[in-house]
Amino acid sequence: MRLPSLAAATLLALSSPAAADLLIRGARVVDVEAGTAARLDVRVEDGTIAAVGPGLPAEGAEPFDAEGLWLIPGLWDAHVHVFSSPDEPDVALPLHVLHGVTGIRDMGALWPVEDQLALAADLEDGTRAGPRLVVSGAWVDAPPGSWPGMFLAATPVEARAAVDRIAAEGWTAVKAYSMLAPATYRALAEAADAHDLPLVGHVPETVTIRDALAAGQAGVAHWGRVTRGCATAEAATVADARAALASDDPMPALLAAMARQDAPVRATWDAARCRALLADMAAAGMHVTPTFVVADFYLGRRPLPDAPRMRTLPAAVRAAWEEPDFRLEAMTDDLRASADAAIALDRRTFALAVEAGVPILAGTDASFANPWIFHGASLPDELARYVAAGMTPRQALFAATAAAPRFLGLADQDGRIAPGRRADLVLLGGDPLSDIGAVRDVRAVVLRGQLLDRPALNRMRAGLEGRP
Repeated sequence: MRLPSLAAATLLALSSPAAADLLIRGARVVDVEAGTAARLDVRVEDGTIAAVGPGLPAEGAEPFDAEGLWLIPGLWDAHVHVFSSPDEPDVALPLHVLHGVTGIRDMGALWPVEDQLALAADLEDGTRAGPRLVVSGAWVDAPPGSWPGMFLAATPVEARAAVDRIAAEGWTAVKAYSMLAPATYRALAEAADAHDLPLVGHVPETVTIRDALAAGQAGVAHWGRVTRGCATAEAATVADARAALASDDPMPALLAAMARQDAPVRATWDAARCRALLADMAAAGMHVTPTFVVADFYLGRRPLPDAPRMRTLPAAVRAAWEEPDFRLEAMTDDLRASADAAIALDRRTFALAVEAGVPILAGTDASFANPWIFHGASLPDELARYVAAGMTPRQALFAATAAAPRFLGLADQDGRIAPGRRADLVLLGGDPLSDIGAVRDVRAVVLRGQLLDRPALNRMRAGLEGRP
């Protein structure tokens, strides 16, 4: 695949076999767990943090003056789709790097798995430069499936066979999707556990979120099912979804059933029920990726055509985003009218979840298949919504730096800037502990020990903006 010209030149230069050791001098090094920052030097050798402390000697390392800058661990977007078109990684990978995103978890793809894993391996060994890529998109749905390329399971036997294949193919997780029947979902969860693969993704429309807790689902994508679990109407909405999926034309019937859920959920949401649910989710370690920015797509909130984030997209993608979309066609006038109330209830539920200690993974659902949700650029928007909904800036930063590598069990990353950790780092122009908006002010990115300063990032952006 052909990379964009200047963006390619910058990234390909990064993938050279050996990089000089690096000494970052005088940065305010952020401890995202403690919520503190101290003025220190950081020495990087062979892609790994070798030392952190004051007044470190250069001794052959390339010095970088970071006086007045804040150094954070690289950002993670734990819910993206970079394989929804043949050339999407060519644009998506540099876009993530431009915005300080040095790790991504792909949650569903239209590429063959061997090609996804090959790209992930190339990124890992430095053959190709870009964010660390975790392939977690082995999505399993009931026939006919919601998207092309899914594993399909109409019965428990088929669910177990799907997980056998998922394990054999080298995926890192099993992703449940919306149309699975209850017995099939339970079999999927049991098979995933037998293969020691985490079950993540959607809570199927036919089960409650407590059913998902009982099944051992480790990660939930999208916030709506949490809010619905706080409503006494949840059981009725699940029954409605089951009836829809038993109809002759299940997909449109399910979309219609989902459109009917909003009013009864808002009418029957109960704070005491919610606190009990959230306490159990926190105790079980059930991680949630809210993807609040997805609301922008459904509500038509989009940047102007000449906005900076629009200029980095290929013309074909911009044009495709203007085409009709089946998901928007399912939006009713009542849903649009009640959107602000629904978002407010999600925020109220989120605040209770933060109070309860439910672990949050920052993620956006960025994809060329999801209009107005941008690779890289949408992550700061997502973090701003966490803070507006009740998180402190430190908590939001933790969700975007430490939470994902810990959840994924990455041995060389845990969200700490400390010796022995992978040198994926970001230098910011402001203090993210006092204002999460500082993550928008990326001054430099360190990608596996190799420095991209502001001029290099500017060249990368110019390459993307010059792409047809």
